[in-house]
Amino acid sequence: MKNPYDVLEVAATADDARIKKAYLGMVRRYPPERCPEDFQRIQQAYERIKTEEDRLSYRLFHCVVPEPADIAALLLAPVAKKERPGREAFQQQLRLNLQRFCATTRI
Repeated sequence: MKNPYDVLEVAATADDARIKKAYLGMVRRYPPERCPEDFQRIQQAYERIKTEEDRLSYRLFHCVVPEPADIAALLLAPVAKKERPGREAFQQQLRLNLQRFCATTRI
């Protein structure tokens, strides 16, 4: 799949609101009734980067070398008390994956 930021025509530093606005604009330009392949590609790109967690995961596990700020955000992120269920397990899995990645890759 092509880079989701390129598909949605947004910068890699875009926030949730900008990404959602770009997604909705692309859906209007390529409706599923007329352009099912394009719509599916846009939908997949949006699903990959729609939240901050999704963008962090994408940057960490789909790039050649992760940014130090991404690693720090993952390892040092506080766990809020009012989070949806499963976030702590998600963060733990990301930490384990990052440790495996760093063990096999020289950064």
